[in-house]
Amino acid sequence: MTARTLRYYDEIGLLRPAGVGSNGHRYYEREQLLRLQQILLLRELGLDLATIGGVVDAEHDPIEALRRHHRRLLDQRGRLDRLAATVAITVRDLEEGTDMPAENLFDAMTPERAEYLGGLPKKRIAAGVLLSDDLGRTLLVEPTYKSYWQLPGVVVEADESPFVATARAIRHELGLSVKPGRLLVTDWVAPSPNRIEGLLFVYDGAVLSSDQSAAIVLPQTELRSWAWCTDDELEDRLPAHMLRRTRKALQARADDTTLYLENGHPA
Repeated sequence: MTARTLRYYDEIGLLRPAGVGSNGHRYYEREQLLRLQQILLLRELGLDLATIGGVVDAEHDPIEALRRHHRRLLDQRGRLDRLAATVAITVRDLEEGTDMPAENLFDAMTPERAEYLGGLPKKRIAAGVLLSDDLGRTLLVEPTYKSYWQLPGVVVEADESPFVATARAIRHELGLSVKPGRLLVTDWVAPSPNRIEGLLFVYDGAVLSSDQSAAIVLPQTELRSWAWCTDDELEDRLPAHMLRRTRKALQARADDTTLYLENGHPA
């Protein structure tokens, strides 16, 4: 919100300041800021300034007005979510070459379908990669925002596969272009007071050459450092549940298998 816009709103009587200082600066108190919030919300909904002025001038209960704006925003978000879901389905079917019936192209747009999908349980999903050097050591990274180390990895975004997320993690966190290998571990993690339940995937990465190791570039705001770690160093740097998961991933790689875990333990 620029000073020029605020001056214009004052000129047309849409938003008067609480006061104007001798230096020409406008001052706004809580009442004016609440009115400004309503104005901005209605602008986001596509209303013109003349209509907005009539709406906010007619409001006598700011709390009820905000409730109505909130409901409108939720309705708008629902429509956008349904449209986004339809586009995602269409893109997927075009990429995969599937022959989806024409009527199904519009399934995701129905309010009933959106309500059903919105009521489904949500899970946190993350994906990581097991990278090694020619001495068999495991690569760990040290986040700037955590007190412990971890495997390179990311939270999986909406409509993103864990495999694609793992490739993204390698590019973003290490600056390398390495295609992940096969899935080593799927680990279900129970909810705790500070996190929801989650599914964690660990994919097999490459044995990095010395040149690749030298080419690693970290995002400095996110990762403080990285290191090749022996098993003893893994034990020193990883929390217990991550240590169990990492050791099981190493085992799955050695045994040429894929393991399902719960909290790092075989189920």
